[in-house]
Amino acid sequence: MALKIEKMISLCKGLGYDSGKAVIVEGALKGEEVEYEKISEKKGMIEGRVREVLIPSPLRFAPICPYYGVCGGCDFQIVGEKDSAYIKEEIVKDTFQRVGKLETLPPFDPPQYSSFQGYRIRCRMHVDLKTKKQGFLASGTKKLIDIDHCPALNEKLNSLLSERGGALFKRAREMMFENRVNRDTGFVEVPLFSGDKDVSMGDKSVEITIRGIKYLASSSVFFQSNPKLLESMLDFVEENVVGDSIMDLYSGVGTFSALFNGQNKIVYAVEKEKKCLELSKKNAPDAVSYTDDCARWGKSKGRHVDTVIVDPPRTGLDKDVITLMEGWKPERIIYISCNPVTAARDISLFSEYAPIKAKVFDCYPGSSHIETGIVMTRV
Repeated sequence: MALKIEKMISLCKGLGYDSGKAVIVEGALKGEEVEYEKISEKKGMIEGRVREVLIPSPLRFAPICPYYGVCGGCDFQIVGEKDSAYIKEEIVKDTFQRVGKLETLPPFDPPQYSSFQGYRIRCRMHVDLKTKKQGFLASGTKKLIDIDHCPALNEKLNSLLSERGGALFKRAREMMFENRVNRDTGFVEVPLFSGDKDVSMGDKSVEITIRGIKYLASSSVFFQSNPKLLESMLDFVEENVVGDSIMDLYSGVGTFSALFNGQNKIVYAVEKEKKCLELSKKNAPDAVSYTDDCARWGKSKGRHVDTVIVDPPRTGLDKDVITLMEGWKPERIIYISCNPVTAARDISLFSEYAPIKAKVFDCYPGSSHIETGIVMTRV
């Protein structure tokens, strides 16, 4: 039976209805008619994947990666980069209304996007030292897809893949002797981060320049994978900061705090991961850095600030953190989200603040991942 896809939802999946049941279909686009195979079924909802596209969307195109559909690294490489960004903006708007219960959406700046080719400077490579295979896992499995070139990775990372038995395998062997083999898969997972000149494969920090700022980062800490989109995200944050006192919660390696070096602003950087904060102190030396859980730190350090920048994990914000943020009475809150569902939930939990602007950053073209910047002010 043909299923008409009515809209796109979280994780870039299509939603339709079959005999009154909601059907969420991986690999489908809005407006398409598809045949689908059922993966699972719960009360009132079916999960499925496309078996055949009967009437394709005019936006659909053939994936450029030969491993697409086999490798689990990319799951939305069926539209172009610009179309992907606008589809994700549509998903964010729908999520804000459906989950966040926003009656009126804030204005959205045009979404930012980049080329899929060679954009990634970070990845985690699986290595099988017994068979000399390297690559990524097949979607939903423990099977290793052997590759020697990934279109999404930059030149430095792809050069490591082309050197069979080279530096990547040497690092994998070191990790094996450190007893760091994944017991579930049997493979060594080597984290890679490409800087301006060197590649980090562990705690070694390398320098990377973003928008003229020289950052130190390593493969063992989080840093945005798309440098071009990170530039746009930094612009968004800097343009919307007000006042002279700034709280940077979940500050990581000081990515946002570093914007204000030498500006005579008081910046508080709060991050519980010690490796991140060690680098943050170097990247943002003018900031006052704290290693602590945001909620616990806030309870003991209550104060007023002009702007709060918050970039939480996918799980979003604890209610305690939202209460603390409102207690600081900032003029602005800038929320950087990697999950529109938890961001929409969190927005609805603020009692004194509401969004006045938003922007989607398609930092991971070819995938269902969505980053959103949201500016909130007192209502």
